Amino acid sequence: MNQSLTEVKTYYDKHVTGKLRGFVEGNQRVERAWLTIEQWAPKTPQRILEVGCGIGDICWRMAYRWSAAEVVGLDVSSRSLEIARKLFGSSRLSFVEGPLVKGLLVGKFDLIVLMDVYEHIALEDRPALHEALRELRSDEGAIILAFPTPRHLAWLRQNMPEEIQPVDEDVNIAAIQALAEDISTEVLSYQEVDVWHEGDYAHSVLGNRQGWVSANKNHLADGFINRIIVKLLSSKPGALIPQRSKRLSLVHKNLGFEAYPDKKLR
Repeated sequence: MNQSLTEVKTYYDKHVTGKLRGFVEGNQRVERAWLTIEQWAPKTPQRILEVGCGIGDICWRMAYRWSAAEVVGLDVSSRSLEIARKLFGSSRLSFVEGPLVKGLLVGKFDLIVLMDVYEHIALEDRPALHEALRELRSDEGAIILAFPTPRHLAWLRQNMPEEIQPVDEDVNIAAIQALAEDISTEVLSYQEVDVWHEGDYAHSVLGNRQGWVSANKNHLADGFINRIIVKLLSSKPGALIPQRSKRLSLVHKNLGFEAYPDKKLR
């Protein structure tokens, strides 16, 4: 294992508590990215891969959203994956350790998600990642990426340098276009979004358009409808996105109270 990967693994192993907090309390960045996933994912993906899955909460959500799909989460942090398997592991949801390189996984995936991952891939490691993505994406598969904009990283470097990770590369539209060309896809969407500040994040979708599809299928309209559905579902029993109390209960049941002590229960 090279020194940079060792440093990255150590960093993410140490930040498991923060990931649990994001799962239980919610994370605005994740929710904004989820709307893009809902908007652009294939309607009935059979296999889904999340690269950089952390503790597996987005994999878990995708497994519920697409109940017939097999979901695989991949991460370099063994500690994160230990938590993921305890919290969410099932016959349809599995986790694999390692950086994504050609040959690590087999078969094709209809949806591949990289949420806050691509900026943490060193420039010299991108070709190996691209090769693996090209091998794993199905012919009609979509690759969805969410990442901070260069202006947001510049702001963090200036104002919150402690938030910068061992590898934090700028990702702009030129980098995404180069990725798309390298894996033989098109840039179907590139959009800057507002999470905490205007234009602090960007979402992009890569894939290949199939045939000559009527414009009546409007992704923006679909996204608006999905936002309403998600909001309505999250407030009802058995919701797709469970309430905080249910998320917290899952952590306590599978990991123990000490994994995430909650003062509200005392």
